[in-house]
Amino acid sequence: MEKQANPAVLGLLGYGMSTVLLSLGNSGIYPVDGMVFAMAIFFGGLAQTLVAMMLFRLGDTFGVTAFGGYSFLWLSFAFLNIGAINEWWTITSAGVGWYLIMWMIFTIGLMFASTVAPRVLTIVLGLTVVLLGSLGIGAITGNAALSFFGGVEGIVTGALAMYLAFAFLLNEMYGKEVLPVGAPIRQSA
Repeated sequence: MEKQANPAVLGLLGYGMSTVLLSLGNSGIYPVDGMVFAMAIFFGGLAQTLVAMMLFRLGDTFGVTAFGGYSFLWLSFAFLNIGAINEWWTITSAGVGWYLIMWMIFTIGLMFASTVAPRVLTIVLGLTVVLLGSLGIGAITGNAALSFFGGVEGIVTGALAMYLAFAFLLNEMYGKEVLPVGAPIRQSA
């Protein structure tokens, strides 16, 4: 059988790099602007949509759900913010908070499913739960310190997703473990 490429590498980079870029803005290093929205649309959104479609063809339900779901998180995030900036509609802090809490719940499901995958993936998803929860609760309550924490924690989360992507890439290219990804927490049936 012909060797298949691992589209998850591209998907993890789309997620990780978009998360780091937005989190740099959320932590106050620079304003969240058009650069963040362009990254959200193209690498966070469209690239992950393509990855989900590729994984569908490979029969990877988890990958389709994770990359497909996060692609629409990024696309809807950009759409909501661009619409608000152009005064097509308004968005409230509480609304943003509940939006993020819903994505946190989505991520909790993925995190439990990932316990049979490489451990670093489960850690990335666990950190994503903390990221979305802190930003969501920070938005609902108006707690700027919690939102700042979410921004800083998001830099770590995105960077770890990028690490996992490069670990998969380098380990495949070299045919051995160059960067560890960790044994799964549980063995699948």
